[in-house]
Amino acid sequence: MAEHRRHVILGTAGHIDHGKTELVRALTGVDTDRLREEKERGITIELGFTRLDLPTGDSVGIIDVPGHEKFIKTMLAGVAGIDLVMLVVAADEGVMPQTCEHMDIIDLLAVDSGVVALTKTDLVEPEEMELAHDDVLKLLEGTRLEGAAIVPVSSITGDGTDKLIEELGRLVANVEERSNAGHARLPIDRVFTLKGHGTIVTGTLWSGSVSPGDKLEVYPNGLLTRVKSVHVHDKAVERAEAGQRTALGLHGVSKDEVTRGDTVGAPGVLHTTHMIDARLRLVTGTKPIKNRTRVHLNIGTSEVLARVTLLEGGELLPGKDALVQMRLESPVVAEKDDLFVIRSYSPVHTIGGGRVIDSIPRRHKRMHKEVLDALSVLESGGGDEVLLHVIGESGLEGIPLKKLGQKIDEALLPDIDGLLADGRVLKVAGRLVTADGYSSLRDGIERLLKAHAADSPLEWGMSAEELRGKLGRKLERSVLDVALGELANSEDVSRRGDLVRWGEEDVALSPAQQKLATAIESRFLKADALPPTLDVLHDEIRDELGAAFTEPEFDAIVKLLASEGRMVKMTSTLFFHSDVVARIRGQVLAHFEAERELDVPSFKEMAGLTRKYAIPLLEFFDREGTTLRSGNVRLRGRKA
Repeated sequence: MAEHRRHVILGTAGHIDHGKTELVRALTGVDTDRLREEKERGITIELGFTRLDLPTGDSVGIIDVPGHEKFIKTMLAGVAGIDLVMLVVAADEGVMPQTCEHMDIIDLLAVDSGVVALTKTDLVEPEEMELAHDDVLKLLEGTRLEGAAIVPVSSITGDGTDKLIEELGRLVANVEERSNAGHARLPIDRVFTLKGHGTIVTGTLWSGSVSPGDKLEVYPNGLLTRVKSVHVHDKAVERAEAGQRTALGLHGVSKDEVTRGDTVGAPGVLHTTHMIDARLRLVTGTKPIKNRTRVHLNIGTSEVLARVTLLEGGELLPGKDALVQMRLESPVVAEKDDLFVIRSYSPVHTIGGGRVIDSIPRRHKRMHKEVLDALSVLESGGGDEVLLHVIGESGLEGIPLKKLGQKIDEALLPDIDGLLADGRVLKVAGRLVTADGYSSLRDGIERLLKAHAADSPLEWGMSAEELRGKLGRKLERSVLDVALGELANSEDVSRRGDLVRWGEEDVALSPAQQKLATAIESRFLKADALPPTLDVLHDEIRDELGAAFTEPEFDAIVKLLASEGRMVKMTSTLFFHSDVVARIRGQVLAHFEAERELDVPSFKEMAGLTRKYAIPLLEFFDREGTTLRSGNVRLRGRKA
């Protein structure tokens, strides 16, 4: 059985002209400065890529980043997603400004594994070497690289390169490999075209795997594409795995439609956001920041402008951390636990960074205890505690499993089964709700329907949509329908089409109210196709029965007759008896057996109508699907 080869990504870091690119060339034989301007100026401007095969059999993908302060943005795109770092410090200069800034970035992006290469040793005397070594030790104090090996090396003579490769082999063997489980996600750090291959995007595959033929989406613009080819270190492969430097040929996407900072991933799974909740820490030696400070946010390979909303405290001091909400000026792809770096707006330099707690947050108020407590649960709570909080926070609307996976660590998703089994979480209409939340929904339905029955005893319930509006517009109609169905099965609720009523199906009328209902219905039945308007009918029946009813009572009885199907409402003031509508509908259907079209004059003559009644009745038939309007005529409708 072939020995397993580990694939690890190494990023360089360090001040300009400290020999990063020369050292990579000495280790691999490859010059990562590929641009003419880079060769003419002798500095790295763009990201460079190559591979180092170690004597252990493991493979190291190397990302060579620029050291110049003007290209820190490019450097950040390169170190996003690296597994270990090689910090390069020239022995003849020691620690310099960009060395410190790069070290801050390494710390903020939680790169725990690395080595320091003390370069240009062929240019210094032993005393200078010792000073540079002490300089580096002081830099590493209190950082994630404290205790890292410091290896003197010369790219010119080759001295020390063997020891450096040996140390890299030791580090690689201890790096935790990424899992291929989960969805594919590749933040793009380079885009170009290749003759015969079209648009190529490159990056480190953060999670999942990608094969030729896979369907992917380009975020945040939503372009759908298919993978034409997959390369790892310039070699065509059948599958790229998490942690590998990967180049993808994309079908149907032009170079102008995708850029560094975009992300390719599984369609419909990743989330683009304009807002993230996070814990933010400022580096020491910078200035305090106040609420709504404008910053550059670097996350993945993207950089956007953002404002920092401090959720606790009036200002954030250097070396301290706080819960914040970052409100972004452009969308980015973000998931829980993603790391980010912020840089000051102007002049631009690294001032802090942090970890995403929630990538799909609501807009929060500052200094709000409930908000801070909730974020603390999301940040460090136990599995069940986090799940119950996120599902409970979704309230009556519930949360789909896919969206839940965007708000929590995917490793927690299997714990849902336990919560479903013990009844603390319910699955309703494909959405997850807490048992307490669903119980609250049913209580709310009961309270509102009982109140409506008490306030409007002559109305046959209320519409489900009106009920949803009173419960909360964010409530999914499908969730409401499931709850109403359960209540109807228990005989607590009656339903008639879209109307919902608490209690028994029949409305109890007093003798006087029953007399009024009979009088109204008989008048409409007698009027046939020329029904009276409500105001005229109201006056006529009042004269006939005397002052035995009020105007609201009259209107309520008419509405009740309509809800019971004995009357049909055409407009707010025009009703027909349902038997009359059924007869005329039958005439229309019989007409379509012989004729393809029905015009208004023919309809009036056939049904014995005037235009005043013909048009509302035809429009009603259009709405229900008996007829279909086409210009000035009607055709057979979808339900005819």
